[in-house]
Amino acid sequence: MNHPILEKIASRKLLLSLAAFLASVGAGLAGIADPTTCTVLCVLSAAIYAACEAYVDGQSAKSTTTSVSATTNSRETVEKILGGEQ
Repeated sequence: MNHPILEKIASRKLLLSLAAFLASVGAGLAGIADPTTCTVLCVLSAAIYAACEAYVDGQSAKSTTTSVSATTNSRETVEKILGGEQ
């Protein structure tokens, strides 16, 4: 799966959220839960998915951050690392 959309569709977070959504709709159709409860459960499944995505994206951004520190004596090294000239 090289395409980002396909990766999102196959993600466990989305599949779990979809299962929770379908379970709450099924409970409403079967008469197990009233419509208000089903609506709340559907909204909660979407909110939990959004929270999980935000957490994963935050952790990914934190792990890919690179910092470079240098002194005035190592300008050539910094330019080599950054790949440009000033």
